[in-house]
Amino acid sequence: MKGKEAQMENKNKFKQPVIILGITILILFLVSFLNPVYEIGGLKIKAIDLFSDIRNDPAESQPQSLLKNLPGEITPVMKAGIGFSGLFNSGWDPTSSTGEKYENIPSMAPVQGRPVQISGNIKQLSYFFDALKNAKSKSVRIAHYGDSAIEGDLITSDIREVFQNKFGGNGVGWLSITSQDITFRMTTKQTFSAGNWDTGALYTSNPKALPLGISGVCCVPKGNAWVQYETTSARRYLRDFSIVKLYYGNAKSSSISYSFDGGAKQTAALKTGAGIQELIMKPSGQAKSIRIDFPVADQAYFYGVSLENGTGVYIDNLPLRGNTGVDLGSLQPNILKDFSKYLDYKLIILEFGLNIAGTRQTDYSWYEREMVKVINHLKAAFPKTSILMISVHDKSMKKGTSLVTDPTIIKLLESQKSIAKEADVAIWSLFDAMGGENSMPKWVDSNPPLAFKDYIHFNDQGAKKVADLLTNALLSLYK
Repeated sequence: MKGKEAQMENKNKFKQPVIILGITILILFLVSFLNPVYEIGGLKIKAIDLFSDIRNDPAESQPQSLLKNLPGEITPVMKAGIGFSGLFNSGWDPTSSTGEKYENIPSMAPVQGRPVQISGNIKQLSYFFDALKNAKSKSVRIAHYGDSAIEGDLITSDIREVFQNKFGGNGVGWLSITSQDITFRMTTKQTFSAGNWDTGALYTSNPKALPLGISGVCCVPKGNAWVQYETTSARRYLRDFSIVKLYYGNAKSSSISYSFDGGAKQTAALKTGAGIQELIMKPSGQAKSIRIDFPVADQAYFYGVSLENGTGVYIDNLPLRGNTGVDLGSLQPNILKDFSKYLDYKLIILEFGLNIAGTRQTDYSWYEREMVKVINHLKAAFPKTSILMISVHDKSMKKGTSLVTDPTIIKLLESQKSIAKEADVAIWSLFDAMGGENSMPKWVDSNPPLAFKDYIHFNDQGAKKVADLLTNALLSLYK
């Protein structure tokens, strides 16, 4: 009997945690309907939604596994977009499971991209337009600075393809020695030795106060370091190269070695002394890959390479993840001027905004002042260069049962127009080209989708659409 009583007692104890678990789930279920939002020290804490993974709510962001969760910035989505378009093209019902209607988001709405002219000082674009006339006989170079929206050669690669198709040019142009976007960059495969590079960058940190280069990056080998670049078939004009230019400064009396397409190693001596130096390496024919070895520790400040094929248009993708653009003003004037001798940019595109609009800041007067300084800083280093600002694009936030334009975007757009006016440069409103207020949901919900369901970032097809709208505006002005 005692054995049976013990068994009964054990069975009763087994039920206790099950009952507690059931009560806990019931409480969380009931609390989820209250939808409270608390704020502690500027941090918003929302209630747990047990059904967020199955509820068909377009206002929710993409799963965090698709985002690079970096503190202090609006994080980018995986830029390549490979395989994502089908995943996000689910054609969700604009009526949620609770019966709420998202009235301003028609299902599978048409894209609202529309032609928008470049405004501001369009005469300042003459440096670029005059250079284009000679692109068949001389290289014309464009610098495309931006935040995470252009990482992985996104948007830039589509602009590059249009101009190279029309004016000539074959090659990706600038590539840094180390980079954060190599895992999702589709236009060039880049690898480098891990752990034996000291890197300072505008988009991370620069603890050793290295003199940053044109891309906001500087790399110093710790000994036996290497980097390799390999073309891909992703773009028609990026499948090979015949010229590699290596940029460095403050070199020791030493040499680097390199090989094309896995062939025999060659060596090249570095020039000593201050200032930016250019080392040109040429394969015997067209090459698809190059590996460069840096055997000596602290050998030099290395900045990057340029993969080229003679004359034509080259567009350098220069992403600064998490940046507002203000940090460009910290690049040393003498380094910028040295780079201008080699790169001789005829157009500098500045595409920033999301990382300042993502804050609670509503007074952008300080940002206006600092960005005007940045533009004047670039003008001093590149006096015969056109400058074009690309405005912030639409970004949605949830208001009641609707998705609407974040009001900070409207305020920032006006500030960017003021920056262009004060700095006397041209500006192109991507916000208006998208369709203006409340246009982002239509890009997300188009078929195929042109933006991710975080209602902030373009996917690869949306990036191409942006590039088409911009190049059409530039070419129409050029004509």
